[in-house]
Amino acid sequence: MAVRARPITVPRTLLLQVWDVEELGDPHPVLGGFELYIARSRADAFTHACWQALTGLGLAEDTTLTREFGLMLRVLSSPDRELYCWSAHADDRQDRRFLFCAAGGEATAMQVRGEVVSIVPVEEHRLLEQFIDELPEFPPAPGSELTIAEREFERHDESGNLFSSGPDPVSELTQQLEAPREAIHQIYVARTLGGTLRRSRPFSVIDISEEGRVLVFVDGQDHLHRLPGTPMNLAKTLAATWRVMAPR
Repeated sequence: MAVRARPITVPRTLLLQVWDVEELGDPHPVLGGFELYIARSRADAFTHACWQALTGLGLAEDTTLTREFGLMLRVLSSPDRELYCWSAHADDRQDRRFLFCAAGGEATAMQVRGEVVSIVPVEEHRLLEQFIDELPEFPPAPGSELTIAEREFERHDESGNLFSSGPDPVSELTQQLEAPREAIHQIYVARTLGGTLRRSRPFSVIDISEEGRVLVFVDGQDHLHRLPGTPMNLAKTLAATWRVMAPR
């Protein structure tokens, strides 16, 4: 991860077992579910082995998590606000998922690559900035913002309007979405209000080969937006979504 502190790295299965033992609730979607079958007769031995592994890594003493590691897990499991991303690349060896979240003035980031999880504390006041920095560098696509009604886009005939006297924005967007791409990053924004987690619709950050990065999303009025994928456009859009979710 691109953050400054040294990350804690653990096997995903180990973290899921500790998550369950510590009763942290359902694992975050970025972490995924427990896929390893453990026979009931081996459950205690497996849990003991997990605690031994954590102790060996300096993250626990016997069956007690260290204060720092326990705090990071509780921020991950009960955030006030969060941003997370699924990144899929043309080279699937680069695929990963990552999460940045904050609670009670503390902030933590987590990355999942295959079966390896990295966790690191981050700066709460720079949560959004650090999340955007975690995306791979890619030049923004040229062009201006495009806005169309989602229903118009869904109804659009791929042949386009033969009698149109100007450029067809729906065809333009369709061509971009169908163009070869280097990667796509699916981003969600979430906030906890009154004990209930509210999650946004997905924001798609698409790295189009030989063209650049675009940001595509549907707003609350069912309008589809396409913007150049600059860090500023990403920051403004994600921050605005958090503000809409805030209590009034």
